[in-house]
Amino acid sequence: MISWPITEPVLVDKSLMLRPWHLDDVSDVFKICQDPAIQEFTTIPVPYTREIAELWIRTSPQKYSEREKISLAGVRNGEVVLSISLHSIHEFDHVGEIGYWVSSSARGEGLASHAVEMLTDFAFAIGFRRITAITLPENMASQKTLLKAGFELETVLRDGMTRRDGTQTNSVLFAKFPDVKILD
Repeated sequence: MISWPITEPVLVDKSLMLRPWHLDDVSDVFKICQDPAIQEFTTIPVPYTREIAELWIRTSPQKYSEREKISLAGVRNGEVVLSISLHSIHEFDHVGEIGYWVSSSARGEGLASHAVEMLTDFAFAIGFRRITAITLPENMASQKTLLKAGFELETVLRDGMTRRDGTQTNSVLFAKFPDVKILD
């Protein structure tokens, strides 16, 4: 059974804080989501408007309370630098899928893999037993992030994703499992 905390979590480690979204974050999210790489490698709506950012932030607490999604802002030195979420949750099976994006100003610093580890560890602590992540085959940065965070490459899903132009493409599936503790 998954033991959901009453309120959305705040996770802090080193110089990174993962916290619930605030309406004050709308401008940052809007600006960051104009990045062509985020638009190419994620499923955010394009064009991405301020109204979309606000709706996404406003509905985040409801999705948490309905156990559909954990969506957190990654903040470093007071600045939103990433988004991370646990979504596609199947509570009966104790599984969920992790997704994230990182602002162009914070890429290459290991923040994404650190955030993935933080949220995955939290998910395992509350009862999840399997966390997956799916990337496009050419998104090598995301694949490196997942491997660094302890995920394993499981398989290639043939025609597993649709590109923005409507064509079908393969996707790459990664997974992570909680550590197994052997008792003496």
